[in-house]
Amino acid sequence: MGKKEIFTIALGSVIGWGAFILPGNVFLPNYGVLNTMIGFGIAIIMLVFIENSYSKVMTRVPESGGEYSFATTLLGKKQGFITGWGLLLAYLSIIPLNATAVPMVLDAVFPFYSKGQFLYSVSGYPVYLNDILVSLSIIILFTFINIKGIKGALKAQNLLVFALVSSLVLITAISILHIGDTQTTNFNSNWGELSTSSVVRIIAFAPWAFIGFDAVAQLSGDHDVDSKTVSRVTMLAIVIGAVIYNVLNVVTALGINKQELTDSAWATGHAVKILVGSGIFYFLAVAMFGAVVSGLNGFFISSSRLVNSMSEDYDVGKRGKGVKMTGNGTIPRWIIYFISICAIIVPFFGRTALLWFVDLSSIGASVAYFMTCLCAYKIAQNGKDRVMSSLGMFVSLAFLVFLLTPIFDSNISLPSYFSLAFWIALGLGVYFYIRNRKQLI
Repeated sequence: MGKKEIFTIALGSVIGWGAFILPGNVFLPNYGVLNTMIGFGIAIIMLVFIENSYSKVMTRVPESGGEYSFATTLLGKKQGFITGWGLLLAYLSIIPLNATAVPMVLDAVFPFYSKGQFLYSVSGYPVYLNDILVSLSIIILFTFINIKGIKGALKAQNLLVFALVSSLVLITAISILHIGDTQTTNFNSNWGELSTSSVVRIIAFAPWAFIGFDAVAQLSGDHDVDSKTVSRVTMLAIVIGAVIYNVLNVVTALGINKQELTDSAWATGHAVKILVGSGIFYFLAVAMFGAVVSGLNGFFISSSRLVNSMSEDYDVGKRGKGVKMTGNGTIPRWIIYFISICAIIVPFFGRTALLWFVDLSSIGASVAYFMTCLCAYKIAQNGKDRVMSSLGMFVSLAFLVFLLTPIFDSNISLPSYFSLAFWIALGLGVYFYIRNRKQLI
């Protein structure tokens, strides 16, 4: 694995369905172009402190398992379990989320796509047969690719991210050429007024929006690229990810006015079709498909490394016939099957129920960020490193405050609190089971 693969894993994991859906559903109607742009800009600055800590700790603990391995090695097994359990929730929820977004792409782009027979509804969200079949097919496809080994999974990742970036560059360039008086009027209606609370709400999106950048940490055992280079490549992926979010937001703002946002089922798609025509519009479908599936694949790869590290430490599962890796050692096939089964179950509950758990991915990521920064503080060799890691811990705690308290009106929904309580209770059960079975933690 080289720099190119590190970049595509990070960017592919950062950019998913949200970059294409949120401009019309959330960003423009609620916050406007200005507040969204400022919020993402501040979020990048905040993430610099966190990413710096990742760079320092990866040098000290160059092992697969990422934040879990960092915390276990430098803080202790209890802290490692807390970190791994939170991160596991984040990763396992994003895989099926991306899989269930594929039918959304098909439905939005191809008029002939049929959702199939209505089966039932969950919390008001209808579940259709064909949507489930498509989602399961994508999960099974990438199960097969990852079973074959990391090499094939990385080739698929490179291709998908190339399709994503090249398609968006083409769409952006053509959109700029079509800017006229109407587009300027549309843009002005979507600009918005500066609002501190709106900026804070955008910042609260950061742990969810950029969760994929830490996927690189899970692959420390799969490459020999030095940590400084990994840090630069990862930071580049974060910046480009923020640019993509904002470019799609601006393109949507140019294509339709604020009033039309509420009338469009998919505002970004509608805007692109108006700006560049139906022919080029299909490149947006290519970009969205590349984003959704590269995210699924990226988190599949990362999850397998996380589960492998935890299962080795806690002596869970058989260490039998494994999957070939670019680094040392093997990943048992049952780990790939375990991740696949977890992902396959979720689409049957509908996207509404899934989104409750996805809210929690931000919390899991923020906990992992905090633990990594705490690790960096512990191994800091000078005052500068201690300041950077302290700022990283502060930023991570700020994310948690935004998500868990109603102070800034950016907290997660009530069902997500219940989901969090369930995951914590399940984690306690697993923790005490392992502790009683074998005194490992």
